[in-house]
Amino acid sequence: MLSYQLHHGLDMARADPLGNPSLLEAGERPLERPTAEPGDVKNAIVTREGQYRLMTLSEYSRPGRVTYQAQGQAPPQVKVSLVSLGEQGDRLCFNHGREVYVYEYKGIHKAPDLNSPLMNNKGSNRIYPTCHDFNGLSSKGDNLTVLVGYSDGQIKLIDIDPTKKEEQTKGLNQERLIDKTKVTCVRWVPGSRSLFLAAHASGQMYVYNESLPCGTTAPHFQPFKVGENFTVSTSKTKSTRNPLFRWCLGNGAAINDLAFSPSGTQLAVVTQDGLLRVFQYDTMELLGVARSYFGGLLCVAWSGDGRLIAVGGEDDLVTVYSNEQKRVIARAQGHRSWVGAVAFDWYLEGEACYRIGSVGHDTQLCLWELPEDNLVPPRPRVKRRSDPLQLVGTPACPRLDECPILEPLICKKIAHERLTCLIFRPECFITACQDGYVYTWSRPSSRTPT
Repeated sequence: MLSYQLHHGLDMARADPLGNPSLLEAGERPLERPTAEPGDVKNAIVTREGQYRLMTLSEYSRPGRVTYQAQGQAPPQVKVSLVSLGEQGDRLCFNHGREVYVYEYKGIHKAPDLNSPLMNNKGSNRIYPTCHDFNGLSSKGDNLTVLVGYSDGQIKLIDIDPTKKEEQTKGLNQERLIDKTKVTCVRWVPGSRSLFLAAHASGQMYVYNESLPCGTTAPHFQPFKVGENFTVSTSKTKSTRNPLFRWCLGNGAAINDLAFSPSGTQLAVVTQDGLLRVFQYDTMELLGVARSYFGGLLCVAWSGDGRLIAVGGEDDLVTVYSNEQKRVIARAQGHRSWVGAVAFDWYLEGEACYRIGSVGHDTQLCLWELPEDNLVPPRPRVKRRSDPLQLVGTPACPRLDECPILEPLICKKIAHERLTCLIFRPECFITACQDGYVYTWSRPSSRTPT
């Protein structure tokens, strides 16, 4: 049975220069303390279902394994994208330095051929890739479609045909007339072959149709929908051009991550001002809001049933938000630095609890369990006079003594550099760290999901 503790050790009054909204980009600020203590890096993790093991032969990295050193700037965060092609297997994309690589992903079964990437797309000296996403609908057989965002605001749509060893590239926002800031996240709209979202460090995100051109002049926008602390605008053009819509969130704090719900109907967005916003995507309605304990939120993930959303960020916590009850229902404490990625293990759901994983800048992997008991609404408290300026002590941001604090099932150091990605798969999970390595961990053989 999972144990809980009400934690009072965090000092709510401690100085935090990141507590105010910031336009600085996530992952490019110095840490206030060392990321991790010296110690052995673990290659096996034991949980109640058995042992997870690092598959050393299933390690992906850039050819030659030469570590990229950014000159005069923070290195770009390593991110990983996956797409399943059915009988053709899976494909894996990751960025490191100025380059984006696509490999055939062989999971726990075979070692990759690092000298034969399906794609190796390079940026320039001052422009580097920051995010990417496969289009699962248009990627068929050996043909792949991958979207890549760059540090200067450009977006590239790359069609890959490995049999012909050809790449067809289409550029969007090439003249940087739409947005000049870093692209922080790109996501294809679920169920669409042509629509995608691109989020920027400016606090704005745009809806593109990859089959349409961009204008030759800076777009002019007119209001389309105004909501609580957000606006949606459309372009003033005689002919339809990109972008189709512009979303402006809050006061301009950078958008750090976004994720569609499993049903594809809702959108969760986290920003540098510490806010999680949940939208009904098609109607552009704001459904709910949650707030970090302090600092920016860096990552977001949905549970497999769409009932819960987990976020992590600069408060070193994983916060769990109930999409049904519109409130924070738990916080998970165990990391000693920023949480870089969070994910639900969909393949272990349905056993009266949810499994959540997170990795952080402290080089640690943490696993948590959230029982169904936490989903029961609490007894109503005596109502106090509402204060519109109150930030802590509300359903969107309860005090630490007002919601359960989850203790980690395990919390292990698994890398030498900060961890940036966590993806759960049916027979394994995948992690990535800042030095450009992508690792595969096999699930316990006695408990491999089917």
